[in-house]
Amino acid sequence: MSTTSGLLRIPLLIAAAVVVIRIVLEQLGMPRAVVDIFGVTWLLVLVPAYFGFRIGGTTEPSPFKPFFKLTVSFVALVRLMIIPTYWLAYALNWQSYRFLTEFGGNVGEGVGPLAGYLLIPIRNFFIWLVLGSVAGGLAGSIVLAIRRKLKQN
Repeated sequence: MSTTSGLLRIPLLIAAAVVVIRIVLEQLGMPRAVVDIFGVTWLLVLVPAYFGFRIGGTTEPSPFKPFFKLTVSFVALVRLMIIPTYWLAYALNWQSYRFLTEFGGNVGEGVGPLAGYLLIPIRNFFIWLVLGSVAGGLAGSIVLAIRRKLKQN
């Protein structure tokens, strides 16, 4: 059995909870500073650091391969969780800043159904897949390398 099996489950549950909590807070009209605390962006760095810590403590002969696989999988799955929020925002005309066109969202003047339901959410998925994988990959790689180095000593 792989040393990385099961590492995704709890972080994905946490991410799902964060997505739901953020939507509720946005719909309640909470201030942006409060709403931003419940964004998944910080998870895209913290969770790969957790992966690096966990994998760094194993005897995995080539730890960076499973680490990067986990990191990219986590980022992709979390970003897939967010796509339905864009669909709801477009359909229900949500005015939260992250969905507004001036912030790269899909709600606003001139956004048709193709862009609102497909093009903008998919574009944002790929942008965040790259950014999240790079940021998380860097953070987690540092943690993994330090943990491996300390384990050797």
